[in-house]
Amino acid sequence: MIGFLQPLALLGLVLVAIPPLLHLLGRRRPPVVIFPAIQYLTKTEQEHSHRLKLRNLLLLLLRMAVIVFVVLAASRPVLRRAGGPDHPPTAMAIVLDNSLSSGAVIEGDRVLDHLREQAQRLLDQATADDRLWLLLADGVPQRMSRAVASALLDSVTPWPERGDLGDAVRSAASVLEQSELTAREIVVLSDLQATAFSSGMRTAIPVLVATAPAVPANLGIDSALADPPVWSPGGIVVSFLGGSSDRHSAVRVSVDGVEIGRAVATARDRVPIVAELLQRGWFAAAVDLDPDELRADDRWWLALKVTEPAAVRVGVGAGPFVTAAFSVLEQGGRVRPGNDVTIADRLGPGRSILLPPAEPSLVGATNRALAARGLSVRFGDLLDGEWGLAGDIGVLRDVSVFRRYRVEGGETVLASAGAEPWLVRDNDVVVVGSRLEASWSDLPVGAPFVPFLDFLVNRVAAEQIWVVRATPGSIVFVPRVGNRVVFPDGALELASDGRVAVPRAPGVYFVLDAGGDTVGALEVNHDPRESALVPASAAQIRGALGTAARVVGEGALAREVFGGARRAELTGSLLVLALVAGVMELLVASFLGASRRE
Repeated sequence: MIGFLQPLALLGLVLVAIPPLLHLLGRRRPPVVIFPAIQYLTKTEQEHSHRLKLRNLLLLLLRMAVIVFVVLAASRPVLRRAGGPDHPPTAMAIVLDNSLSSGAVIEGDRVLDHLREQAQRLLDQATADDRLWLLLADGVPQRMSRAVASALLDSVTPWPERGDLGDAVRSAASVLEQSELTAREIVVLSDLQATAFSSGMRTAIPVLVATAPAVPANLGIDSALADPPVWSPGGIVVSFLGGSSDRHSAVRVSVDGVEIGRAVATARDRVPIVAELLQRGWFAAAVDLDPDELRADDRWWLALKVTEPAAVRVGVGAGPFVTAAFSVLEQGGRVRPGNDVTIADRLGPGRSILLPPAEPSLVGATNRALAARGLSVRFGDLLDGEWGLAGDIGVLRDVSVFRRYRVEGGETVLASAGAEPWLVRDNDVVVVGSRLEASWSDLPVGAPFVPFLDFLVNRVAAEQIWVVRATPGSIVFVPRVGNRVVFPDGALELASDGRVAVPRAPGVYFVLDAGGDTVGALEVNHDPRESALVPASAAQIRGALGTAARVVGEGALAREVFGGARRAELTGSLLVLALVAGVMELLVASFLGASRRE
């Protein structure tokens, strides 16, 4: 049985048409005029014409043979010897990629089903003298017999984890290098996602990479988050879609199976969905897409906390514009009277929005109060001019500031004026560089003013929660205020350093303190790199795994494994035949040229 390791090279057979074409063009002759003086040569030419035609035909066939032999040699034909000798004892590691992307369905079958069949055919060629290792998506080499490996293949399913083929090959190489057998091979069976090949130390052990099956276009959720983190009682779920599909899909947000919002989007879209929950407490929300060929990335889990609207106290020094704006927010149910958050020109006892003092002489006392609180933020010089505000706060677009204090220190710059900090957060205090009055900026007399204060109270200064985001199977650390994590099969006590092993099942897992109150959440979701199904090129694979890696077709893989002991490559023989045909063509051409000169 003959196969080809480089079948695309067979396209070069079209070059066989060149010698006949040149031969036909060479037969065209100019008009012949017979002179009496040379008529006696005509009979001699006719006697030699038959012999010349045979030589020309032989020359044509030899030139065509040279092209055929060279092209066939380039395609690397191999002859499989079904009854050939057994291969020498070999240490082989099979990297079987059962990561999330292997669950993609192609023509009714999963990619993983196809990869398992390939792995089983490799095991069928193994002997009792071989040493076998199997590596799945976790990248851990498992030494096992052929029978055990075959049984394991029957139970392998797609995992929600990401597979790193670069790390897997390097792990396989490390265990093979310790084997007592000199014959060593690594076989990679995967959909060969370009995102799965990490760089690192390359191996000299031969690596056979099976060509990837056809992959479908895919649409998946790369991430989702709640904005603000605490709802009172509503907010926005912002989703980011990835993948290569250009199809549009419904994006649904649901809690306990009840849909609370939806939109329509496609790949690379940022999708904000406004939603509301009337109940108070913690909730596990799901963002879902319409199902496609890869179902595992069509859902994203996130934790929501819903509380009462922020309780705000407006200090006398905040100014009349602030007082009027919070009256509007209170009527709309966005805030309520209370002492959770203070907005004033003096530092409040808890969460505070601090404005510059009305009297510049009080700036020093304000800075001392900030320092006594253990904060690094402070007011600097007072500046006059005109600056535009910039930052991630959309309502501040096209707002100008005419007077401001330099804001120095702090943890997070939320907005800038003239490339200098203007709105800065430091722990539970938010410092504004300008008073919220018309003489300081055009913000108080514009439409963005009320939404800006809503943002300050409900998204910046309001109650903050912590959520740890993780991928399945990883190890993460949660804040020490937590005591245990609630899983479907019970609660798991945290390690002393807050370390916890993330379950493989995506979902939201709530963290409790010693009193049983929920203090945070663990969001477990797929790695968005698994949604990118575009396979790596042969050059990318060799760049990640080294020049010892070869990409071979499914048919060639069965002949190439175990050192190719059950196949005979015909490339060398074909090159010899091409050389012989070339030498014969040269001799015939030389003899024919000499005959013509005679």
